[in-house]
Amino acid sequence: MATKELAVHEKLEIHELLTLKTSCATKAVTMLELVQDEKLKSLIEDDLNNSSQAIEELKSLLK
Repeated sequence: MATKELAVHEKLEIHELLTLKTSCATKAVTMLELVQDEKLKSLIEDDLNNSSQAIEELKSLLK
């Protein structure tokens, strides 16, 4: 059974997305420490959870 391997340009695009998501997650963590409004804090925490999940999915594609 043949396995499909990603093309180089596909790996590069996934790497770019991974870099962007990691940067966004880092900013969310930083902002979370500064935010005092509970609704905004909740939204940032949700975004951070979603970003963390996306990061793991992108990493799994590169393996």
